[in-house]
Amino acid sequence: VLHVGDISYAWGNGYTWEIWSNMVANIAASVPYMVSIGNHEYDHTADCNHGGPDLSGVGGDGYHPVWGNEGDDSNGECGAPTYYRFNASLNGNSIFWYSFDYNSAHFIMLSSEHNYSANAPGFQWLLNDLQQVDRSKTPWLIVGIHRPLYESEIYASDNVMSAHLIELLEPTLFEYKVDLVLAGHYHSYERVCAVYNYTCIGRENGGIVHLTIGTAGIGLDNALYQDVAWSEYRDEIDWGFGRFYV
Repeated sequence: VLHVGDISYAWGNGYTWEIWSNMVANIAASVPYMVSIGNHEYDHTADCNHGGPDLSGVGGDGYHPVWGNEGDDSNGECGAPTYYRFNASLNGNSIFWYSFDYNSAHFIMLSSEHNYSANAPGFQWLLNDLQQVDRSKTPWLIVGIHRPLYESEIYASDNVMSAHLIELLEPTLFEYKVDLVLAGHYHSYERVCAVYNYTCIGRENGGIVHLTIGTAGIGLDNALYQDVAWSEYRDEIDWGFGRFYV
């Protein structure tokens, strides 16, 4: 199971985390339950550690670029409940960025709430991980990240975030021939063509398919959509989850 952020919507309430954990206990005891961090687990505007870095290694009040809309979406959780409930110490930086192999796929899990500029720790780790992938063993390369790079619902500040994620991440994902990006954040489903630089170029030319699957949780969206050629299918009416085989 891949759960790419906005996990329990506890907003600092430990009891809600307990309820949610009991809800998924049977599934998580049967198959690997792999998570990444979302804005409702991590984003914070207050000091989480008496002036020291938070659990991801970011100091002060977290990561807040001038173009971002990261607020106090975690209500002070700062990623701590997720960090201590899930063991993602395989490599990388715990739940904030890590990777694993499963059958014929290499999965990379990224926090969308952190810095991926060229010299940032998260980007340097991502670059190194991509360079180490053996496509003869894991021919499929799949990235999970909470906020989608491509999503056509109209939410102005989120659309700005997506544009910057494209700028920061897409050239590298394209260079290393990532097959699929799985995201959430929007409470809807959307499938994007095999895309690069906002243009459908096809899988045969290295285009990356993007799926937003955010229809299993707290509520569904009711938004207008941008008129864009790269969006192939949209649904904000039906509940559901995605299933695929590797």
